[in-house]
Amino acid sequence: MRGRSGRTAICRAAACCLAAAAMAAPAPAAAKIEVYFNRTERLERHLKGAFSHAVARAQEGRPGTIDIMIFSFTTAPLADSILRIARDYPGVRIRLIANLSQLFREPSSVVPDMEGIAAGTRESYRQVAERRKAFIKDPEQRQQGVDAELRYLLSEFRLRPLPNIEIRYKWFPAFSWNDEIEEPDYDHFHQKAALLHHKAAIINNEILVNGSYNWSVSAETKNFENLMIVSGPEDRRIVDDFIAEFEAIWNNPEIAKTSAECRALRDELSEKIIAEREKARRRSAAAR
Repeated sequence: MRGRSGRTAICRAAACCLAAAAMAAPAPAAAKIEVYFNRTERLERHLKGAFSHAVARAQEGRPGTIDIMIFSFTTAPLADSILRIARDYPGVRIRLIANLSQLFREPSSVVPDMEGIAAGTRESYRQVAERRKAFIKDPEQRQQGVDAELRYLLSEFRLRPLPNIEIRYKWFPAFSWNDEIEEPDYDHFHQKAALLHHKAAIINNEILVNGSYNWSVSAETKNFENLMIVSGPEDRRIVDDFIAEFEAIWNNPEIAKTSAECRALRDELSEKIIAEREKARRRSAAAR
């Protein structure tokens, strides 16, 4: 029979084996979800921090990606930071799909500006400068602002096309007659409006940035907004679901369209609206 000392030795040996097995076993995947609120800090810097992971990939000689789905994007400094990534790191592919209002309704939208700068021509730069300074009422001051903005764009982006940026818009046929401007116009509350209301970015197919936060000055400085960054392997399914959503929208030619395609469709609808309005006017006149 074994004595107490024998049993103690066996227990110690078993404990050692269990400890060794625990050390050898892989650690469980870590969950990593960070949550931020603009009530206590600016959220824009966390977006830029997430984008830096694509830059780090490019610096290592590997391709990086930034895929964006956004409802409202009006923050010019943030847009320019994305453009600088495209300028300095051609290995970073940037795809952005925005709500249609960013093309036709929102005068302060920076999405058309990004298209103009990515085109890399003096004329497209001038159009961006004129859009950015359109709020200045005095014509002379506005022209001075346009000239200064054009000098900034030429200095910053140097007429270099940025083929690694691709922009599309979520199309829906929401146009109606606008009595104020006396022509057909984008109608945000049209019965056929089907808004893209996401506010998300996916970096390197690994990191998700999502939340209530629109990329706008009012969201940053006036509203109470949140931003979540998901990057842990345990939460990979969440990132994968957003990748699937982005690709489903981006690769559907019926709803993801270039600005040129959207303008052509708008012009077709406008002609129909004008023709229908004229028919209604004639019927009304004949009935009198």
